[in-house]
Amino acid sequence: MNFGKPIYVTSGIYQFRAVGARVSVIVGGDGAALVDSGGPGSFGAIASGLKNLGLPLEAVRWIFLTHYHPDHSGSLGRLALETGAKVAMHKEEWPLLSGEYPTPNPFRNQVLAGLTEPVVRRMYDYPPQADLLLSDGDELQLDSQISVRVVHTPGHTPGSISLYVLPQRVLIVGDALQYRFGKIGPPAAGVTQDQDQARQSVRKLMALDFEAICFSHFPPLRSDARETLRRRFLEA
Repeated sequence: MNFGKPIYVTSGIYQFRAVGARVSVIVGGDGAALVDSGGPGSFGAIASGLKNLGLPLEAVRWIFLTHYHPDHSGSLGRLALETGAKVAMHKEEWPLLSGEYPTPNPFRNQVLAGLTEPVVRRMYDYPPQADLLLSDGDELQLDSQISVRVVHTPGHTPGSISLYVLPQRVLIVGDALQYRFGKIGPPAAGVTQDQDQARQSVRKLMALDFEAICFSHFPPLRSDARETLRRRFLEA
């Protein structure tokens, strides 16, 4: 696995392979935004990927978190500290990462959750603060051309979000979708809090006009993504 090598998605949007998950980066004229931080130990891969794109750490203005699971948030604290970027997440996710009480275990199976709890508890890297708490429909202008719209896609976790990037027409979905063996579908049941709600969120995404999808654990679908998703659910 080639950590730190940028994976081209479309103009201004790339992914890096990090520990446990992929990190997406949106590059604009006024800096960059990262989506997720990867698991613990991902900082070096992300820093290397940014360098390969000709971006210093301080070029990162925002870090968006799709959801709290440690393969997405495990390097969040260090990444925020080293870049000075503002951290944005859904308003339902911040209480889970504030450090005020134990963060829920991602595994739905109680036996598995109990066995992994000592390890999982050490995987979180709590950010010093959440600079922006997001809600469905919020829109941020990254520069004069690029905007990011927040789409609340609960199910995998209560505060899971996807990001709709314009004008590129790209969806960055976190774990709201998976793309396994050429088939696209809802997130894995074993780490999804409410599978019925997750399917409803997929239908919500289908209403958007997008060309490409960035997943967290699978290669991006660069073209015809909306039609591919639509066909999958018509067949279901």
